[in-house]
Amino acid sequence: MRRFSKVGMSAAAVALAASGIVTALAGPASAKGGPHGKVTCTSMNGSTGSGTITLSGCSGTATPGTGGSSQPLSIAVLAAGGTVTWINNQTTTFGAPNLVGGNPKHCPGYAKGASSEPSDEKFSGQVTADTTGMKVPGKYKGEVCIDQSGNITARKPLKIS
Repeated sequence: MRRFSKVGMSAAAVALAASGIVTALAGPASAKGGPHGKVTCTSMNGSTGSGTITLSGCSGTATPGTGGSSQPLSIAVLAAGGTVTWINNQTTTFGAPNLVGGNPKHCPGYAKGASSEPSDEKFSGQVTADTTGMKVPGKYKGEVCIDQSGNITARKPLKIS
């Protein structure tokens, strides 16, 4: 959790969307019988050094969907909540995430007894707006590893439902 804090990530990675990054809010919350699609993104790659991350391997039942990946986004979006613009120009707005430190044993670069280890961050939150066909209000959750060089990778897929 310290790594997120050090780079201005007070709420999670991974949690997708930045209050200062929000450039356009998606449509209003769906009414009963509205969209109920779900999306899973199997990959998250970026770094604290570049300040950006990309979600990819995204598929699911949402229509029109995400196009398979996000446009590069600020890691602040994952930390504070905000809008993710997908490759097909649809958007999903995430509320600020809840962060919980995880066990880094399964993260790349972990070595038992090493003086410095990668960190593992679990995140979850609410979907507040969407144009991809997902349920609103909805929820999201995922888990990322952050190595000592600041590289961010998915530990578990990002699930948006």
